[in-house]
Amino acid sequence: MTVRSTGGLRWGLAASLLVVAMAGPAVAGHMQGWRHDHSSSAIFPRPHGYSAMVNTFGNRCTSWAQQSRTWFPSAQARGQGGYVVYHGLLARNVGGNIRNHINADHRNKAVDYGVYGYLCRQMTGSSNWSVHAWGAAVDTNTDRNPRGQGHWDGRGSDWVNYGKYIPNIWKGPNPGHRFYWGLQFSYPDPHHFQYVTGY
Repeated sequence: MTVRSTGGLRWGLAASLLVVAMAGPAVAGHMQGWRHDHSSSAIFPRPHGYSAMVNTFGNRCTSWAQQSRTWFPSAQARGQGGYVVYHGLLARNVGGNIRNHINADHRNKAVDYGVYGYLCRQMTGSSNWSVHAWGAAVDTNTDRNPRGQGHWDGRGSDWVNYGKYIPNIWKGPNPGHRFYWGLQFSYPDPHHFQYVTGY
């Protein structure tokens, strides 16, 4: 696959095709014959800092920042699934690797309310733009893991404690899914996973 740079934004044909494939109800998490895709198209180098993030994902609040969507359990409410929207470049990683991994492990109930992706907004308590405005962050299990909490509460929608299963899925085993965990921020944000560091 050829990846080219246009105006500082990485574009890939495969990512675009996955966006189309994910438009219907049979989205990632329900694909038969699934396997990890750790190619450089699915898991590309994670940008570091504002300039690298913009070079990778383009401008904030664009249509491409909200191009992909994947159905997650308990996204809307506990036990009520819904679509989570995010940047098109992350489609093969979020929709393919992460969501399908949870499904293949039969751990859908480890996902708890709520799950959020793209939102054109500033960071809470700051004039800086949130990584969510680039569609490069997904919040997971937010109800049990509010901003400022210094630990991960691993209880799922069924109240079973799955430990750090969800953070480990976002970070991923070697070579990893490369999402950075917000619990490591100076002001912890344990439900937050972003595909950029240094911002």
